[in-house]
Amino acid sequence: MVFISLKSYFLQIEYTATDDLKFRLVQNDLWIREANIHIYDNDAYYGDTNNQSGVIASGNGLTFQDFNLADIFFKNFGAGSNTRVVAECIIMTNGKKRELEID
Repeated sequence: MVFISLKSYFLQIEYTATDDLKFRLVQNDLWIREANIHIYDNDAYYGDTNNQSGVIASGNGLTFQDFNLADIFFKNFGAGSNTRVVAECIIMTNGKKRELEID
């Protein structure tokens, strides 16, 4: 049996909303194996590009697996309430992308 070491990379992204428009943490595709997304300072909406109706309360977070970070959008829950979003991510390996038939 042959074992092949696959390196995993950790990434932390932080963004503070300075207006009440929807935003995403990355602009280009970034496939993530697992991410913990935390909300600080004020509540936030989250969802896809067309609908950000999910709510994450400040001080809470969500865990996502096997997804494209560019597909998740956030928005301030209240007008003028600048929320801070922190995503702690493990980037998906090329082997896992092949397994999931991504790209």
